[in-house]
Amino acid sequence: MSEPLLCTRCREVVVPKVVRTLTFDGRVLKEYRCPRCGSVLLIQEERISLPKRGVEKAVGLYIALEGIGGAGKTYFAKRLVALLEERGYSAVYVKEPWIPAIKEFIHKHDLDPDAEAYIFAADRIILQKEVVIPALSENKIVVSDRSVYASIAYQCARGLNEEFLWAINRSIRIPDVVFLLDIPVSEAIRRLKAEGRRLTRYENEEYLRRVRGHYLSLSRRARSSRFYLINAMKSKEEIEKELVNLTLRELKQRSS
Repeated sequence: MSEPLLCTRCREVVVPKVVRTLTFDGRVLKEYRCPRCGSVLLIQEERISLPKRGVEKAVGLYIALEGIGGAGKTYFAKRLVALLEERGYSAVYVKEPWIPAIKEFIHKHDLDPDAEAYIFAADRIILQKEVVIPALSENKIVVSDRSVYASIAYQCARGLNEEFLWAINRSIRIPDVVFLLDIPVSEAIRRLKAEGRRLTRYENEEYLRRVRGHYLSLSRRARSSRFYLINAMKSKEEIEKELVNLTLRELKQRSS
């Protein structure tokens, strides 16, 4: 039971009603309210303890390839891993969503944006705990086909607040480097159709325009990651060379 408090409005000492509110930035706000008039008599704040998934020291390199569908993320992520391994580096390829059943579930069900965001965040935590963090701890290069920035771009394009998305992803490791493969939406649609499959609801032109806009905005504002804007209209050979050179430069800077 809470300690009695003075309600200045009722002009008497009362046993307050405690209302707890969880915030998205990891706090619990406790409001002590008068049971008679509802006035807030006192506010206290508590922090929530979340698991730490960061690497203790700056080892390894966490790279993410981002962009709208049709930009070539999967192809170039795998090629970057192969090219780095040819040069003697230990590199690991991962893809979001990590758990195949989650991708299948999301494509089968028309989820509300917030429900979708929670599922992606949970999948990301599992991926980081099982693969990303252990690999970085062993000084490996992790190349990820999508990352938390995909959630920001795609879910913001569905109307969610960016601060909300960062809040539910607050306990994950942010990529050190992001290669944003940028491509006009019309060309992305043409490439997707050329694959001979049916487009998903995430691949319609209007939606992809919004997603691309959010990606470009992130590339200008990002502070936690180093963003590189890559022209995905270049030839495969040119893009591969650019990705490798930029990665080698990042590795050199981290070792100096």
